This record gives sequence, C-alpha cells and structure tokens, in this order.
Amino acid sequence: MKQIFKYLAWLVLAVVVLLVVVAVACFKPLDTTPYRETSFYKRELDAIEQTVPYASNDTGVINVGWASVNLLPPFGTPIAIDAKRGGKYFEGVHDSIYVRAFVFKQGNKKIGYVSADLLIIPPLVTKMFDSLLVKEGFDTRNIYFTATHTHTSIGAWHNSYVGEIFAGKYDSRIPAFIAQKISGAILAAEKNCTPAKIGYGEFATQHLVYNRLVHDSGRVDSMLRIVKIEKDNGQRAAMVVFSAHCTVFHENLMSLSGDWAGIMMTDLNKMGKINFSCYSAGEVGSHGPFEFVKNQEAEALYMAYGVGNLVLDSFDSIPTAYCRSMNMLHVPLYLREPDLRVTPHIAIRPWLFKKLFGDEHVYINTFRIGDIEFEGSPCDFSGELIGPIDSVAKSKKLHLIVTSFNGGYIGYVTDSRWYGLNTYETRTMGWFGPGNGDYLSEVMMRLM
Repeated sequence: MKQIFKYLAWLVLAVVVLLVVVAVACFKPLDTTPYRETSFYKRELDAIEQTVPYASNDTGVINVGWASVNLLPPFGTPIAIDAKRGGKYFEGVHDSIYVRAFVFKQGNKKIGYVSADLLIIPPLVTKMFDSLLVKEGFDTRNIYFTATHTHTSIGAWHNSYVGEIFAGKYDSRIPAFIAQKISGAILAAEKNCTPAKIGYGEFATQHLVYNRLVHDSGRVDSMLRIVKIEKDNGQRAAMVVFSAHCTVFHENLMSLSGDWAGIMMTDLNKMGKINFSCYSAGEVGSHGPFEFVKNQEAEALYMAYGVGNLVLDSFDSIPTAYCRSMNMLHVPLYLREPDLRVTPHIAIRPWLFKKLFGDEHVYINTFRIGDIEFEGSPCDFSGELIGPIDSVAKSKKLHLIVTSFNGGYIGYVTDSRWYGLNTYETRTMGWFGPGNGDYLSEVMMRLM
C-alpha cells in the first residue's frame, strides 16, 4: 500500500511539474510598459524619419481613372466571417461583390486606390503586389488598399489556425484569384485616366451609426466623408467613407453580399448623378450600423438608402478644383510583442500567438491628393480615436479620412480607456497591449 501511495505522489508531482512547465511556456504577465518607453516606439520614429515619400515632381493636372471588376469566383468557397457558418460554401449571390479601383496619374507617377467587397484585404494578397504589377509601375508603395468589411463575402484566404476560423478552410486559389481581380481593376482604371477636378465634403449623419462597444458612454464618429471627382468629359465619381460596420447580414446569410454598402453603391450608380461610386470602411472599430429594424433585409435597405441619399443630396454642394500635388507614404508599423489576454493580467506567449494567428509584417500608409489626406490602418480602427488626429489635420489645413484594412491585420485598435473591458473588441481582438490606440494615433499624426 505504501508503495502505491509513493507512486501516486510521484505521479501527482510529475503532473504538477508538467502543468507548471506548460504554463510558463505558454503564458506570461501582460506587458504594461508605456509605449513611449519601448524599443518598438523608437524604431517607429526612426522609420517615419527615414521614409521617402512616393511623390510626383510634376506640377501638371492630375488625371484620374476608375473601374470595377466582379469578384465572384468560378468555384465554391466558405464565407468570411465563417465562425458560425461551419465551413459551408456560399449558396448563391444575394447581391454582386466587386473590386473597385481608382488610378491617379501625374507625369510619370501614379497611385492606385483599391476597395474590395471583402472582410479585409488579405495579407497574402497584399504580398503578391510586391511583384505582380511591377512591370506596370505598381507595387505596395503606391497602391492604397481598403475593403468594405462586408461579413458576407468570399473566404478561404488566410493560412493559419485562427485565420481558418474567421475565413474558412484555406484555399491557395483564393488569394491568387483576388490578386488577379485587383490587378485587372487597377489596369482598367489606368486606361481611362483623364484630367479631373477633385473636392472633399463631410456631412453629419443621424441614426446611421452608434458606438457598439460602450454605447452612450463613448464617442461616435458620425461624419460621412466624400471625395468628389469630376472629369473634364463630364463623368463623376464618389469615394465614400463611413464608420458603420457592414454587419447587417453577418452569419445568418449563406449567399454572397456586399451588405448595406454594396446595395448602396449599386443604387448610387443607377441614379444618374454619379457614374461610379466606391465605398471604403472608415474607422469601424467600436462602431456599428444603427439598428432601425430587426428584419435584416429591411435594415440593409435602411442603411443603404440612409447613407446613399445623403451622398446624393450633398454631392452637388461639394466644390472641386484641379489638384497638382499627390504623394504616398508607406511605413512599416512596429508593435510590441502580441499580448492576447486570457485574464486581465496574463497573456499567451508570442510564439503561441504566432502559431495560432500567423506572423505578419504590417505597415501604415498615407495617400495625399491636394489637401485630402487618407491614412490607412491595418486593423479595425476605432472611430473614438479620430478627434485628436483630425485636429492635427485641420491645423495643417488638411481634410482627414482614416480607413481600415490596408492589407495587413492586427485586430481591433480601440480607445485606451476601454482596454480593461472583457469584451470581444478589447479582450478577444485586442492583440497588442495597452495604449495601442494612442500609439497608432500618434503615428498617424506624425505622418502628417
């Protein structure tokens, strides 16, 4: 009997030691070092200082072209987001999905602007543009990527464990297909570049967006931002940016859809006032579509008509002029080691995070045309953060537009006040430690 107890004691001890080893290997204390005291912050400041803008030395009028390409694949895929769809393939098309592109040309310089009806621009797709269109004069230095962030488009584009939870089982054909369609849209847009006037307008909205994270306790960016483009031949285009998530349909629809934004763009193009419309997700982190009605079809139309009618009603009032300057900055974004928390003070170790999520090198970029400043972020960037950044822009007499999903992805970047909340946006999707919202905001302000 004593021998049995002895063996049991050793077994318990071995199990305890194993659990301790596993715990030490997989978990660590949360890093709460203020970001300005970190090495990654110093690296970022150096990177900003050393970055050379992609800019035109020409002083001529900027030419603009645009085009769209259908994004429906010739084979089945899961739908992203896939988490509650069980890996099932899409069963039809609710409304068509597209890649939309603009090309801005001045002298021998050109900049592409892309928005796709996708959850995000997949990182594997972005990497392909380091070589895909180089002969045509485009790469990641001069392509500004955005997405509509519809939760009901094609998936299978991220080769990682967590990536497959969000986007379904990986299929190498999908990133190549998306890259091909983006390339086609860019090249088609370049072919119809002609002189154009450009203008900016921003308009307050009511009952179209709300703070879904903390509701009335937080701030809301309710501004609808529109870039108006008028070609000398009379054609007109609208680049529309708004902060409400495209999540009306979400997991309850098994057909592909651009959600409310896709419906809005289709309707705008039919009305006659605007020849080409393009929507990009703005600072959608923390911001959801205002729920006017529970029925999803009716809610999608409410959002589409609400935003679309404001675009139509406001469009003629936006003044335009010829622009004679444009540039783009593309800066690596350095971050602290990933801190995905399992408790308020314990996070999984970086090696385990990278094993589950993959290891991406992300960047932050800007596209300035005249006095309009686009700032692209690799995340769901929160609308609560826009105020201080916009103040800096206004002090420099710039019109600021912040967009999300620029070709990399680092989760949600929210107001630092809410970092301690145990919510999906702050705990599950807040991957890079406290102060990340303040850090990215500072980077954006320094880039201006």
